[in-house]
Amino acid sequence: MRIGIDGRELVKGKITGIGRFLLNFLCSDLSIKEDWQFVIFLNQDSKFDKEEPHFKKIVIPEKITFWWDQIKLRRWLAKENIDLFFSPYYKVPLLTRSKTVITLFDITYLMISPYKDKLSNRLYIRNFLKHSIRKADKIITSSNFSMTEISSKLNVPEEKVSIVPLCVGDSFKPVSDETVLKQTKEKYGIKNKYILYIGNFSPHKNLKGLIEAYNLLPEGIKKEYHLLLGGGEPKELELAYKHSDISKLLSITILGHTSDEDLPALYSGAELFIFPSLYEGFGLPPLEAMACGCAVASSNTSSMPEVLGDASLFFNPCDVHEISGAIEQMLEDENLRNEFRQKGLARAEHFSSKKMVTKLLDVFESVIGARP
Repeated sequence: MRIGIDGRELVKGKITGIGRFLLNFLCSDLSIKEDWQFVIFLNQDSKFDKEEPHFKKIVIPEKITFWWDQIKLRRWLAKENIDLFFSPYYKVPLLTRSKTVITLFDITYLMISPYKDKLSNRLYIRNFLKHSIRKADKIITSSNFSMTEISSKLNVPEEKVSIVPLCVGDSFKPVSDETVLKQTKEKYGIKNKYILYIGNFSPHKNLKGLIEAYNLLPEGIKKEYHLLLGGGEPKELELAYKHSDISKLLSITILGHTSDEDLPALYSGAELFIFPSLYEGFGLPPLEAMACGCAVASSNTSSMPEVLGDASLFFNPCDVHEISGAIEQMLEDENLRNEFRQKGLARAEHFSSKKMVTKLLDVFESVIGARP
């Protein structure tokens, strides 16, 4: 059986959430499917170094994304006799004869401003997304929350949607080596104790609310604990402040993009991980922080209570005073932080790569088995 996979998100040095999901899948033991070959389609910017007998890598140059998606890829799927094509996005060659599985981790662009207010998004989602959903044999999402959203907002039968919770990569575990922790802090210019956020800087991540909540904290706390923001570019954050100079906020440090190799040490060295997002289909960074032994405070919206269970202190992300209160409560109570550290370590164990891969392969097998 030949499984085709769109691997364009495997961009070295700038891995996305989709890229990490793919990497966790492809770096697992896929040889358990002895008669399956995985054909990974890349472009000139993507890179996947792992060599296995059951892998075949094909680089297809990409200039115009729509042409790559709909024409070039369709031709290669036919040429390689692909039985099932797996897209980590919600787009797929609409005229391919291969069975198809797409992923739709959330419908943020339909639900949250400013995305849902853009005419281009509404037109694209109304047309292309609906065609992709109709074409797909199965849709994979990562939480019950997202399945309900997809089913109700897009009129998709629940039986067409399979839930495959994301996994915490094996590299995410507590770092106790003081030398490693010190070197990581020096690399990013970290001199104080810190509260950490990791994720992109898109509007729905609510960093504007987080910064306002942080600035409400007592001066003594801000002096002792700096706020570190990693995962996005400073310019993206400045847009939320109408081009104001964020660097003037002396207790706030924008780390920018952080390497995957540094994340376990950054999580382990933090006093608190904070996740103020307004909408998430799953929300992986808080689980990564938990796996590294860091206490977590998170928004109480969308999928977050489902994913994090009782291992996080929750707050209303629309109330900056409540966010600030949660931060202050955690920082002033070491016993509370320790309690959430232990709960977090236990919670993260539920999201292993083995569980994710098993569920994903089961979905593929069910679709292939359904071939007429």
